[in-house]
Amino acid sequence: MNTSAFWERFWRASGVQFIALCVIAYIVYGDQPQIGTSPDALAAFYRDHQARILIAAVISGLAVLYLMWFAAAIRVTLADAGKDGWGAAATASSAAVGALFLLLTAINVGLAYAIDGREIKRFYPD
Repeated sequence: MNTSAFWERFWRASGVQFIALCVIAYIVYGDQPQIGTSPDALAAFYRDHQARILIAAVISGLAVLYLMWFAAAIRVTLADAGKDGWGAAATASSAAVGALFLLLTAINVGLAYAIDGREIKRFYPD
């Protein structure tokens, strides 16, 4: 079970798992208020959906882990084919995408747990 063929197959399947986890996180998170929504509606969304946002953040974190594993599989495959430069580019780009993905997730979690109606009205006075 702990053979290298098992892990290579697992890493290559991580791309599909990444997409599946992104879709699941999107469904769990729900629809975010659109631009132009009133401050009260925005505060209500983050106040009322704290648990959903946290669950979606955990799923998103797992999705980023699977993205990194998939990038590692691509790097190994490209290195075996003699294309080390392309493998390094795949690793760097997946790391950048993963970092941005985690940043957006952290912002949403921070908003869900730090913002209340008074804070939003400070930024959007009537």
